[in-house]
Amino acid sequence: MTFESFNLADPLIQAIGRKGYKETTPVQEQVIPLLMNKKDVLACAQTGTGKTVAFLLPLLQDLINSTSGRGVKALILSPTRELAMQIADEIDSLTLFTRIRCAVIIGGESIEDQLDSVDRGAEIIVATPGRLHHLQANRSIDFCKLEWLVIDEGDLMLDMGFIGTIRKIVSGLPRKKRSALFTATLQPETIKLGKEILYRPATVNLIEAKPDVSLITQIAYYVDKPNKLKLLIHILTERQVKTALIFVRTRQDAETLTSELNRAGFSASSLHGNKEQFERREAFQSFTSGESDLLVATDLAARGLDIEDMGYVFNYELPNDPETYIHRIGRTGRAGKTGIAISLCSNAELRFLKPIRKLVGKNNVTIIETHPFSYAPRKKDSE
Repeated sequence: MTFESFNLADPLIQAIGRKGYKETTPVQEQVIPLLMNKKDVLACAQTGTGKTVAFLLPLLQDLINSTSGRGVKALILSPTRELAMQIADEIDSLTLFTRIRCAVIIGGESIEDQLDSVDRGAEIIVATPGRLHHLQANRSIDFCKLEWLVIDEGDLMLDMGFIGTIRKIVSGLPRKKRSALFTATLQPETIKLGKEILYRPATVNLIEAKPDVSLITQIAYYVDKPNKLKLLIHILTERQVKTALIFVRTRQDAETLTSELNRAGFSASSLHGNKEQFERREAFQSFTSGESDLLVATDLAARGLDIEDMGYVFNYELPNDPETYIHRIGRTGRAGKTGIAISLCSNAELRFLKPIRKLVGKNNVTIIETHPFSYAPRKKDSE
């Protein structure tokens, strides 16, 4: 299906053409007509499937046709500052041929500058919950003309403990509005939140029992934990990896591995929740601009990052949740392109690998046992 089939306003069609968007993704094909027909929507789809455009196009179409005068008409809540900024960038590119303005309300930035951007006539606010609730409690932003509420990455919002803050924010918004909740997993708490904020929603669930990872080559190396760094350097060198996203568990792991890689002659940056906003932005921009080749990140910091042409994803440490593994490797193999996901599995992590292989298909993960830093796992654990 093409975007022209939705009868979008000419400025949006121009912007879509400029960005090179042609065929819709499944989530866009299902969600856009529902929102354009004034339905609330609960949508579950993997990160990187086009959810942002799915809610932005109907929202922008409404704002283009709006006759309600100046004021904040749309609120988009995002769990992280990086994702909020990416959504704002998408809005800026899609509103290039309109007069619609967007303001970003996030922690780590000047409150005065953010409020000034709202006062200059922003019709859309993209915000993280903590900062927005602070301003809302101080009555710094007027939402009396609000027509749209979108909560993005709902499951991550819950994981980060934002549920109470979101409820407080929603309680201070007009009751009559269009609402949409987007999530990568349908956890019971996510469904409960949807029932609270959505009115008779249409549900779109594009998460398969076994996710489609057909474009991603998955490889797992058995290696003793002390030899992980040596093996990672060996793989990066042997495969001549140009860019890669490397996942670790903790903030300290991210800093330690980044330092080790830089000492080994690579150009690496770290991304985690303990960094100041400007540090996180610098790390991400350094990676996307090509200044650094490797980005070492924790799950919360990397969730929702939209990075084009990501050839490799490494699980330096395996997650204990198979769905987190899917989110991680989903950073590669995007938009019809192939990718490679490599996991370094120690003996203690074999218990995490088994449910991962069950979810994605046992034969879809190639096990490498013979390499310069091999070890022999217990057979019953590796099966």
